[in-house]
Amino acid sequence: MSETISDPTLVPELTNWQESAVRLYQRIDKVMSVILMGLMGAMSVLIIYQVFTRYVLGNASGTSQELLIYSMIWMAFLGSAVCFGKGMHLSLPLFYDKCTEKNQNYITAVNSLLVIILAVMMIVGGVDAVAKNASFTTPMMQVSMSVLQSILWLSGGFIILQQVGRLIEIVGFNTHLAFSLLKAATTLFVIGFAYSTFQASETYEYLVDEHLEVFSTIVLFAVFFLLLGLNLPIAVGLAYSGLIAMSLQIDADMLVMTSSEKLFSGLESFGFLALPFFILAGNLMNQGGIARRLIDLALLLGRRIPGALWQSNVVANMLFGCLSGSGIAASTAIGGVISPMAKEKGYDMSVSTAINAASAPTGMMIPPTGVFIIYSMITSGAASIAALFLAGYIPGLMMGLSVMVAAYFYAKRLGYTSDAEPQPRNVILNTIWKTVPSLTMIVVIIGGILTGVFTAIEAGGIAVLYSLILSICYKSLTWSSLAKTLRDSALTSAVILFLISCSGLMSWSMTFASIPDTIGELLITVSENKIVILLLMNITLLIVGIFMDMAPALLIFTPIFYPVAISLGVDPVQFGVIIVYNLCMGLITPPVGTVLFVSCSVTGQKITSIIKPLLPIFLLQFIGLMLITYFPIFTMGLPTLFGIN
Repeated sequence: MSETISDPTLVPELTNWQESAVRLYQRIDKVMSVILMGLMGAMSVLIIYQVFTRYVLGNASGTSQELLIYSMIWMAFLGSAVCFGKGMHLSLPLFYDKCTEKNQNYITAVNSLLVIILAVMMIVGGVDAVAKNASFTTPMMQVSMSVLQSILWLSGGFIILQQVGRLIEIVGFNTHLAFSLLKAATTLFVIGFAYSTFQASETYEYLVDEHLEVFSTIVLFAVFFLLLGLNLPIAVGLAYSGLIAMSLQIDADMLVMTSSEKLFSGLESFGFLALPFFILAGNLMNQGGIARRLIDLALLLGRRIPGALWQSNVVANMLFGCLSGSGIAASTAIGGVISPMAKEKGYDMSVSTAINAASAPTGMMIPPTGVFIIYSMITSGAASIAALFLAGYIPGLMMGLSVMVAAYFYAKRLGYTSDAEPQPRNVILNTIWKTVPSLTMIVVIIGGILTGVFTAIEAGGIAVLYSLILSICYKSLTWSSLAKTLRDSALTSAVILFLISCSGLMSWSMTFASIPDTIGELLITVSENKIVILLLMNITLLIVGIFMDMAPALLIFTPIFYPVAISLGVDPVQFGVIIVYNLCMGLITPPVGTVLFVSCSVTGQKITSIIKPLLPIFLLQFIGLMLITYFPIFTMGLPTLFGIN
């Protein structure tokens, strides 16, 4: 592997013009970073202004709402282009890591060409959309849609630039790069030629005319999992699988023109705005030194139970996870502090790692959390965000309590005692007082949504404002750290938003070809029993969670299983909790459990050493999954109590 091009001094063999290209690339990256920080900051100001106009002036600003939507879309596309250059897009490197360097270079070249082809399609379709929609303007701002949709061809150009830079960074600017590109281009040409030949055959016509639904289903998933195995970014794999499945029914020219507009319109919803705001609020909370205060509270609450440090770890992960909305952030921030303490006190580090990993995702179940927002948007609001937030509390606590139960028995078996030493009252009160401001955010956000003071989307803006004020009060935020937080939040949001946008192409093709109906019929052929079908869906989602991160799994499998679940009489809110609970468990299951890997890296333990202590916890959490699947009271109890559905 060659050294990164981010530092020209590491690549002395570059010629003058190549060094100039590197410097130009760096300048573009800096400019893009400034633009993304500006967009994220402006959106934060606008959403707070939106709340102010609605509830103080009594007249919501429609102009600010439009500005927010299109600022988010521009941030998503520009940010996704930057992420292509930094390798930040989610992928699944199962086979890639096992390949030789030569084969990795070849696969990288294939992936880069596929990304560039998609970018070219965005440019072509974007230019067509600009020309076609020049006469249309937005209702409030009266801005031409051609101006707004120009982001399609702009971001397409940036994606090509960034992808070329990424390719040079990985392979190196040498003959290996040229050979890998030539080999990759030849492979894609042969595959394209073979596919076009197959399209002209009688077999193809028969499959399309007589078995369109089944054939589309096979093509869609075969293409997707093939591209996934190549380590192609999941978002791009979703786009290609949807496009190729749609090519069974739509001409290529029309498909290219329509697909770009679908990418744009896939994000044209006010509801998606909650996602970047909760991500920014979580990052601000992470920056604000909240973890240490929550750990002190957790140590206070869990000290009377055997294995006090383990119990405190679980409580702290639950508290911090629901504030940050990230299992990875919780396992890192909390585990990074608890683990050295556990090692010093002689705790079994394999069990400690398993407990930290298993409890970290609980915060993604306990609101406010962005995962439920994504699910609500996928279901077109059939499951309200407020109802999902309420429904997640009990299952989230069940997931955390299952880890605490396992920790208790591990502690009893290993002879760990509780902390019986009394704490001075002033220490207790001081510890509680330090955490009250942080935990108050949960009360403010959830209380505001339930009482109708602000919407779930506006709650994201309130969370940003609250987190910012808290960080300033804690004196933990500088201008440089704020700029970095805005940039990182914009890039993280862009990855997920671009994933959502590309998944729209897949959902479009699935709906067009009635693929969910086909899969539903297939499940019914296995059994018509509701209990059996729900069990099959749960097992499938658990297996999916082993190999796939939460966001893409949610975007892919919700449109497939959701219609089946609804036809069985499952409430949309309950099914949302079921699918999120499943995928939270997937975050701690090898070989691709991201939270599991992070927890192991924090403690230095090998994955093989924590599988054994993890299995009883996993079994208890699976029992919890069965309870929320077959007993709606665990999910629907709180929404029903508050009259929200």
